[in-house]
Amino acid sequence: MLTIIVRYFETVIDPASGLEKPNLLGTESYENIREALIPGLPTPRPGKKTPPIYVTKCFSTSQFHRWELQSVVSTPANGADPAVFTIFLKAQDVAKEVFLYQTLKKDGNQTITKLLRPGTLVEVDYGFVQYTGRTDASTKTNKRYSDTLLAGEMYKRRLAVVVKVVSTNLVQVAPVTSVQPSLGDKSVFQIEQRTLNRMPRYKFSGKSSYVLCGRTESVSIQRLLPPVSFGTSVPSRNVRYTVTLSKAEEKLFKAALVHAVGVSSYVPYNQFLQENVRADTLQQDVDRLTRELEASIAALRASTTAGNLARRWASEWELNYDEGLEAQRELDRA
Repeated sequence: MLTIIVRYFETVIDPASGLEKPNLLGTESYENIREALIPGLPTPRPGKKTPPIYVTKCFSTSQFHRWELQSVVSTPANGADPAVFTIFLKAQDVAKEVFLYQTLKKDGNQTITKLLRPGTLVEVDYGFVQYTGRTDASTKTNKRYSDTLLAGEMYKRRLAVVVKVVSTNLVQVAPVTSVQPSLGDKSVFQIEQRTLNRMPRYKFSGKSSYVLCGRTESVSIQRLLPPVSFGTSVPSRNVRYTVTLSKAEEKLFKAALVHAVGVSSYVPYNQFLQENVRADTLQQDVDRLTRELEASIAALRASTTAGNLARRWASEWELNYDEGLEAQRELDRA
């Protein structure tokens, strides 16, 4: 018995009338299955827009395989008629997107450790949280489908910071969010605007970006790609992964990672920080003493030159230099 039908459409322009019309891309049919996983738009947070959801579907009727979800409409099963879910999609051109695994495959001389290091900025395609479409046309959470992304887990394509390269096909990353963290959360730090300015998507977003070191996870290189960045006249995805945190941000990154794993009070770490403070203080003392020494050397050189001049004059005028020097000291003490 046919129980659920999912139909995918895209909106196209009719060349004859110039009007929009739905174009059927493909259909999925389910027999004797009472619920099916389907894409769905998440409920937006108060005061926020619904984030875009992108799905991958390969239709024989289209050259595209990447789509933005536009809407989902459903009608319940009625007697012998199955439930129907009508999903509208918008094609996305991803011809210029090169994932990390593709970069490594194309260039046999390139290695993952040459491209990525701690602090490198990447984009991660986490995927999206699906819904279950049921025969009564309702959509529910996919909580029983633990083999998919679930509510509360990282989803959508987002900026992230490389923590470390785990293996040839696995990278540990810390995701980035625009949601301001809780006050006092030391496992989060904010990316500087000058770093965001290197990437047009984030430069012009009008949003702040925070690195969630408490949400680090390992992801496949098939999810990673470089962010669109400036570097040429036309922004592009530089497959050499040239966008990185600044030196100051790297220090914040390391401190946030320490707090994220709960070892901020670990004795060796505190000792390390204290030794760094002592080293900085000693370096300041060294710099000050160096300046004073240079000034003393300059004064000594001037004094030596003056002494040599006085000796020459004493010799030329047939005077006793030592007696004259002692007489001058007496005058200085007076």
